[in-house]
Amino acid sequence: MNNKFTILGIYFTLFKKIGLKRFVISFSSNFGAAWLFLEPASFFLPEKLKFGLDGYLSLVFISLAFAIIQNFPKISVSCNLSSPDTNIEIKVGNIFKENGHLVIGANDVFDTELGEIIKSSSVQGQFLKQIYKGKQDELDVDIETALQEYIGNRNLDPDKKRGKAWRYPIGTTITLGSYERRYFLTAYGYMRNNLTVKSNSDDILTSLDKLWQEVRLKCHGTDVVIPIIGSDLARSGLSRMQLSKLIITSFVLASKREFITRKLTLMIYPKDLDSIDFYELEDFIKSICF
Repeated sequence: MNNKFTILGIYFTLFKKIGLKRFVISFSSNFGAAWLFLEPASFFLPEKLKFGLDGYLSLVFISLAFAIIQNFPKISVSCNLSSPDTNIEIKVGNIFKENGHLVIGANDVFDTELGEIIKSSSVQGQFLKQIYKGKQDELDVDIETALQEYIGNRNLDPDKKRGKAWRYPIGTTITLGSYERRYFLTAYGYMRNNLTVKSNSDDILTSLDKLWQEVRLKCHGTDVVIPIIGSDLARSGLSRMQLSKLIITSFVLASKREFITRKLTLMIYPKDLDSIDFYELEDFIKSICF
């Protein structure tokens, strides 16, 4: 029951986002297309295509009906790149309920402690709770094992009193999990000693570039799901809309250089819909897929 109401809430929020302008454009296009066909046809079939008031009203209602169908809320939109053979999807939902390999954002020390350091409700927090069943020690062991190849690049911060103190370069990306389902942890922000994360567009682009390289090597072309990394407490100065476009653009450009995966899904949590124009993102991916 709760799930049903959640879905209804998502559709209602998306419906509110459609906007009068978008709906009027759809209606006008439908009405104009029908009229463009019917007007010359009436010269050849004057007896069968007598309009009058009833005919015009019918045309209006039909155009309205098609406009409603065309703009009915969707929880996912997608497009295909012409080359390579890759699908890009934007979807509303929960990243942990999706099939495919998952991308998890991280800070430069790969903190895992829930509470003041990592929010329990964040993607990182849910990763610990849902995938590792809250076993922080087990997650820490896996992270430290995966970070062994980057030991030469890390630096100890003696002033960091809470959480982990070994700092890794922005963009450091590690892979956890198994062949069936991998988890890509990428460092996109700097964890300051006051327990706030600082990031910016350059940091996020660097982390995305390193992420695509790791995904290209480890996912074997199978589906990958990514949240809007860099939002919430990352203090990147970028809105969720800007971050979404940044992620998609980075992926398209990297894919054009070399194939990464057959499908990338950008997940939007329902709670973030108020700050995202889903239909603007739909127009954006259609314009950028080439």
